[in-house]
Amino acid sequence: MKKRIFTFIISFIILYIFWILNSGKFLPFYLILGLISSFAISYIFHEMFIPIKEPYALLRTAIRFMLYVPWLVYQIILANLDVAKRVLHPSMPIDPIVISFPSKLKSDLSMTTLGNSITLTPGTITVDIDEDGTFYVHCLAKEHAEPLLEKTPCEMAERVGYIFGEIERERRE
Repeated sequence: MKKRIFTFIISFIILYIFWILNSGKFLPFYLILGLISSFAISYIFHEMFIPIKEPYALLRTAIRFMLYVPWLVYQIILANLDVAKRVLHPSMPIDPIVISFPSKLKSDLSMTTLGNSITLTPGTITVDIDEDGTFYVHCLAKEHAEPLLEKTPCEMAERVGYIFGEIERERRE
């Protein structure tokens, strides 16, 4: 029962903050409408919004995800520069390839996060993910495929697995 209340409260808070940030209106009518809407949606769907039921695990995952985002943004910037260089180059050095690689990720949430991270990085698109965790990725060039194929798990998969507690990261010195 405590877990249900926890997921309801967290869902409600997140939805209400999202409502306030997106509406941009701070009149009582809109705040109350957002409160009622967030409450109703949280009451009906809270189990789907928060798949992690333990408060400590949710906090740990949220912190790890917030630490992952700057690294992902850095990777997106590097990939943007590489794609821009390839497109602007007179010979346009692209060599499209579809690769597959296994991952050790288990949950749908972690596999979805990895697939979205790959797709957000310019030059790569996640085409499919099998139930066994095999990813199929279209790459603009072979150089984009190398980080995904270097080792199992690749660095991005390792970081995503660490966020959700599925892969323990080794301390790098």
